[in-house]
Amino acid sequence: MSFVVTVGNNITLGAETVKTVEFIAETPQDSNARTTDLGVTMKITGKILTVLDEGSENTVDLAIWAMVPVEQADCYRSVTVKSVAAGQVVRQYILPTAFVVDYTETYGDTEGVGTFELIIKQKKDKVQKTAITGGYAD
Repeated sequence: MSFVVTVGNNITLGAETVKTVEFIAETPQDSNARTTDLGVTMKITGKILTVLDEGSENTVDLAIWAMVPVEQADCYRSVTVKSVAAGQVVRQYILPTAFVVDYTETYGDTEGVGTFELIIKQKKDKVQKTAITGGYAD
């Protein structure tokens, strides 16, 4: 299985970069019934590749996006995540108004490559615009 993550019009992370994707539809843990307080979160992890490995290194743009202040409209971006297996799109998630909750880069002297973890969330008032599809040829 491979993943392709697209953020806005200028960041694309491919199968060489993205290693895991976790989609979370969350409700408050103290709720005893279905609530209107639904949240959508994604956790994306992967490798920080050198320019020689892939031809471009777009994870630096994730770090820059993570530091955009709330006063700038660009802090919200459309994110599309595709999960592809054997030429079939198993799932495609579209978060049209996502923002960065956390972004972490980790480096070690034995691994030879860095790793990143990106946690994004769909803006609360736009949760109903989140799209989930799948089961079609890529």
